[in-house]
Amino acid sequence: MILLSKKLSISMITLIFLLILIFSTGFFTGIYTSNTLFASKELKDLTEKEKIEDFEYMYNILKDNYAHFYEVKKMYGYDWLAHKEEFIEEIKNTRNNIEFYNKLNEILGKLHDGHLYVASPSYFNYFLKLIEDEAIRDFVELKPFIKIFKDSKKNYEKWSELLGSVNPNYNSSFFVQMRRGQKNIKTEILEEDKIAYLRVNSFLIDKDQNSKNYREEKKEIYNFLKTIKDYPYLIIDISGNVGGSSEYWIDAIVAPLIGERGLEYLKLEYLENEDKNTYFYLSRKGNYTQKNFGRCVIFYDEDKFRESPIYDKLSEEMKKDFTIYEFKENLFKQEEKYIEKFFKSNEYVNFKGKIFLIIDRATFSAATEFAKFCKETGFATLVGRNTLGHGSLTSYMRLPNSGLIVRFEAGTILNRDGGSFFIEGVKPDIELDVPDTNAGYPEVRAEILKQKTVELIKSLGKEK
Repeated sequence: MILLSKKLSISMITLIFLLILIFSTGFFTGIYTSNTLFASKELKDLTEKEKIEDFEYMYNILKDNYAHFYEVKKMYGYDWLAHKEEFIEEIKNTRNNIEFYNKLNEILGKLHDGHLYVASPSYFNYFLKLIEDEAIRDFVELKPFIKIFKDSKKNYEKWSELLGSVNPNYNSSFFVQMRRGQKNIKTEILEEDKIAYLRVNSFLIDKDQNSKNYREEKKEIYNFLKTIKDYPYLIIDISGNVGGSSEYWIDAIVAPLIGERGLEYLKLEYLENEDKNTYFYLSRKGNYTQKNFGRCVIFYDEDKFRESPIYDKLSEEMKKDFTIYEFKENLFKQEEKYIEKFFKSNEYVNFKGKIFLIIDRATFSAATEFAKFCKETGFATLVGRNTLGHGSLTSYMRLPNSGLIVRFEAGTILNRDGGSFFIEGVKPDIELDVPDTNAGYPEVRAEILKQKTVELIKSLGKEK
């Protein structure tokens, strides 16, 4: 029988904000020029001056608000902020709008952050489709960004036309682009009446296609889980899964396996849990971040920040530029209703065996959140290698001349010992001796991880 641990850390709260591609929002006010002034501009051939203005606008907001500069410097020895003049020269050398678009993404790519990029036309259209869902549109932390995206609609129609003229993939469905035609679900019986295997390559839901593929995949997963519900072991493989939406794993995997009792437990813990000892949530002190998230979170003042258990473990740079934040309870209650529907609309298999979750350094975003959920609740034993980590307080900015939308994280997550979640990710409960190389990935590498997990299960059986 699956047993959830008695204590669910405060980091589980972030699960709520990762339901739909980790959107976070706020009002676009403060020392930066309001985006509403840019709404009437349509895309034209950008001048050198306009390109530089857009870059400097992006650079200045990131400089004061982006959360991972210190972590990137520690991981790669790269000081992105020090290269401003070099970046400007590169921007000057772009000959047209397409080269400018690609150059911005290339410059952002130097930070090695999968949640930092210029939104493509397909991503932009995917976002607009998502917010047609009333439950999503009404999230208090999402509303202001809806306007920013709508203000850029005409701009992105032009970007879509322009980029599509050189590469038709820019205009294909975001879901189709990310999936690349691969079969997303793989199920196997590895040992009759004993070991079952479920692999999910992506948690992306085709909202831009009315969730047709997702509904079929959810049904396939449920039918498989129903047939193996009495097995003593289930392996769930999310190695190489770079995420998508946490709605996927809550709705299609967790809810059917746990049953309705899981909903009542999670509701109780979301609202009443006071255990803040596992993670600390820090944000930059930039005006953009403070204004954007003032309705959603409470930022510690200087005195309260200094009194926190994490303060003495921080570098002088982080003490200067960051503070702790906490989410407001009324936001939890609003989003609880969104989670509730996944449990109440599902059929349950009530699996009673032991679950092993395979993870690795290519597990990211919503897949990392699933790993974190499993580790903190005891839902599954994690095997493999550390996942990729991420931050929090996902935000968007709108560039004034091009109308391009840039996504970035203004918050970071630290372990109690001061270690960075962005750097370390989720650690497995049992590390498997598999090289970090991506050679032959994902098929060959996934097969190695699967076989290692089967060997582990069999060895545990012998110990008994």
